[in-house]
Order: sequence, then structure tokens, then C-alpha cells
Amino acid sequence: MHWADKIAKEIIASGKYKPYWVDDMKTPSGFAHIGSMLGPVIHSAIYRALKDTGSDATLTYVFNDFDPADEFPAILEETLEGHQGEALKMVPSPDPEFKNLADFLADDLKKSIEYLGFEAKYISSWELYHQGKFDEVIRLALDNSEKIQDIYQKVSGSAKKEAGWLPFQVICEKCGKLGTTRVFGWDGEKVSYRCEPNLVTWAKGCGYEGKVSPFGGTGKLPWKVDWAAHWKVIGVTIEGAGKDHASAGGSYDIAMAICKEVFNYPEPYKFPYEFILIGGKKMSSSKGVGFKAHDLVKILPAEVARFLFVNADIGSQSNFDPIGTMAIPDLFDAYDKAWEARSRSYVLSQVGGNAAKAKGFIPPRFRDVANYLSQGLGEKEIEEKMLQKKTGLLEERIKFAKVWLENYAPDDYKFEMTEKVPEGAKKLSSEQKGYLGQVVKLFEKDIEADSLQVELYNLSKKLRIKPSDAFAAIYLAFIGKTHGPRAGVLLTNFGKEKVIDRITNILKEGDK
Repeated sequence: MHWADKIAKEIIASGKYKPYWVDDMKTPSGFAHIGSMLGPVIHSAIYRALKDTGSDATLTYVFNDFDPADEFPAILEETLEGHQGEALKMVPSPDPEFKNLADFLADDLKKSIEYLGFEAKYISSWELYHQGKFDEVIRLALDNSEKIQDIYQKVSGSAKKEAGWLPFQVICEKCGKLGTTRVFGWDGEKVSYRCEPNLVTWAKGCGYEGKVSPFGGTGKLPWKVDWAAHWKVIGVTIEGAGKDHASAGGSYDIAMAICKEVFNYPEPYKFPYEFILIGGKKMSSSKGVGFKAHDLVKILPAEVARFLFVNADIGSQSNFDPIGTMAIPDLFDAYDKAWEARSRSYVLSQVGGNAAKAKGFIPPRFRDVANYLSQGLGEKEIEEKMLQKKTGLLEERIKFAKVWLENYAPDDYKFEMTEKVPEGAKKLSSEQKGYLGQVVKLFEKDIEADSLQVELYNLSKKLRIKPSDAFAAIYLAFIGKTHGPRAGVLLTNFGKEKVIDRITNILKEGDK
């Protein structure tokens, strides 16, 4: 049974989580990395699995855009210097199309996850607070600050907070910063706060001290309390978390306890999931570590990209390392195998309808397409070789195979002209050098790739040199390998000037 169906079955069998409200959250603190797509796809798969049982279900995605900005993506650091500590919704956008940084970064992620068929309704944390929907839970949190401290201590084993600690931060009325304020008093109507110069290392407070109502968006709850508060305010009954939050005594456990003991709201269905690593490394949006989510949409079709997450066992850490490996062709092979079997992973990976997916249709194998492209074949020739009619799917695979060959394929698949004369070219036999000298003459006139291929072969016969030795001379001279794509296409792509210049240099070296 697929993990999504197993979770859906457990949820329904428990009888505890109606109405089925599936939710996920993300702080838009940087350009989202590929790992940021895992949570949305996991929650989408569970939502679909619930729907497939005939159950009513809701799927939402919260952008925690009221969080304070502690650091910015490297590309934006200089532009946004001085805005650290402000709520993300108050930091200016680097793009005039958006009102603020939070909306700018959220839009970047939205486009990527929607490419994978994510179907959630989006919710802004900032708007919920400013609409007054958090007022009740804010009062509960402030009235129960001691109980919250006890939960922190009991669940995580952490030391008790300083005397007078209250679970709330306000936006400083003088400097506008959120991350630098410390609330130290609550009289049932207003909170007293100080904007501390040295409360955090990443922002400096102005020192202002004031008193303000905590309601209507003047401030927010700290992360673990805020998480539980969202569940109650929205009505969430199902929400998973990555293992960084779900470890024993972590933020997931603390939020669950606060949800039940402070907000008097039933704990949502809990399920932890493992990370997906890129090249063996954990990623970070704010620090810019790892492939960006918007990069994935450029290297994989939507359904294959979604399959990457849906097919992985969420209980085990997985690794996707596309650079210089066969990871992408292997992923396509796994997807095609699931397609032919009509497996549950295949079904849960679908984004839109496609007539080519009729039963019995055999998808064109990605690595075959890539092999033909690397040999210099054109699209029409690939259609003929693969016995495929021109379909959107074949065109799609040709498109992504080109991307793979250009950016991610192992060196064995890359046939680019070397910057310098390869070492192997210096050891060519006199017959091979003589052949190359005659190749130059073929470029005295304009010639098409197909015609050039025939001329190169005929030239080897004329000079009585083995065709294998003749073509090896070309490959060694230009790409430093003994094999490669069709030589006519290769040389045509390099262009007349580069071909003549390279052969001339090789022959000059041989004359010394």
C-alpha cells in the first residue's frame, strides 16, 4: 500500500480527525529550494488519497509572512540591508510587481509547487493576525504564559525562560522592527515591551519602550506557540512535519502540547517525514543552499518532478544528485515503469490529462532520446529511430533531454570542443594527420551536416585509412575522445572557422 493511502486509512479508521483539513506551512524567508516542494507534495498526496476514498477534505497552505526577517538571500543582502528584524510582510520587494518581500518570495514558490499540481488554498498568516482571527489565541497564550513555559520545559527539557517572559512580540511603534522586541508585561488589555538593542545578533533594536494592545496584528506569537495557534484558528486536523521539527521533544511535540493544553483544541494527526537531500546535502532557503524550486521546473516535466517526491518513502531519507550523474535518466526510467504498471505512485503523480497515456502506449525512453541527441540526430530522425509519431510527450522528452545533456549529464555524454588542443591529438598517426589536412579542404565550400558526413566517409576510403581511425582523429582533435556523435553534425556545429583553426594548429604542432 502506498504511504499516502496508508496514512489516509489510519486517519479515517481513527474517527478522530473530521472534518479532514490538511495543512502545510512555510516561511517565505528566501528563494525556496527543491526540498521545500516535498512538504506540499506530501500533503497534496494525502489530500488526494482521502478524496479517493470518497471523503470530503480541504487542503490549505499557510505562508508565515508575519515572521521576522533574520537574514536575506545573498543576492538581496545589499539591497535589503537594514531591514533585518522587520516582519517579512514589511520588508520592501526587490521587484516592483510585488508590495513586499514576503509576497515576492511566496510567489516564486507558488509557481513551482503549482507546476507540480499543488491544489491548496493559500493563507497569509499576516492577514489572519490583522483580521483579528488570532485575538482569542493571543489572549489565551498571554494568560497562560506560565503553563506554556512548563510545557517547553516538560517536553523539550529546556531551561525555564527568564522571569516575566511572555509568549509574544510586537512591532516596535518607533522603528517598526518585530524581531528585536521583548514583551515583559500584560495587564489584560495591553502588553508592555522594550525594543532591545542586543536581543538578537542579526538585528539591532532602537531602545524604545512602550505599551500597546496585542490584538489586531500589532504583534505575533513565537514560532512554536504560533504553530499550534494556526491549527486552532484555521481548523487544521492533519499536518505533517520534517524530521528537524519532528524529533522527540522538538517544536512539533511542543506545538501539539500547547494546542491541547493551552488552546483546548484537539491535536492534529501527526506524521513526520524525512528530508530529500540534493547531492547529499540538506538545503536552506534563507542561506541559499541547494537547488532552487524554480530550477527543478526547468529540468523535469511536471509529473516526473512530482513523482520524485511521491515515489520516495517518506520514512527514509532520499538523495537526488543530478549533476554529472545518471540520476535524471534513472528517474525517468522509474516513472515509466510506474506508468506501465499504473502504480499508485504514478496515479498520485499526475498533474493533468494526456491522451498519450492511454493504456498500451509505450513512452519514449528518456535515455534513448538523450543518446540519439548526443549522436547529433535531429527530431525527425529520433522519431524514425524510436518508431514514434510526433507527440507532445516525445517533444517534451527531447526538450528535457537537451537540458540534461547541456547542464547535468556525465562527461561521457558531453561533446563540446575543448579550449586547447587535447593531448590525445598530439599522438595522431601521420595517416590521421593527413586525413585531417584533407578535411580542411571540405570546408572551402558551404556544406550541410548530412553531406559532410558522407564526404568524411568517402575521404577515408579515398585515402585508404580505416573509417574508424579517420573518425577517431576527428574526435581526438576536437573533443579529446575516441568516439562521439556523428562527425558531420559535430563539425558543422563547431563552425568553419573553429574547425580550420583547430586542424591548422594540430598540423603545425606536428611539423615542429
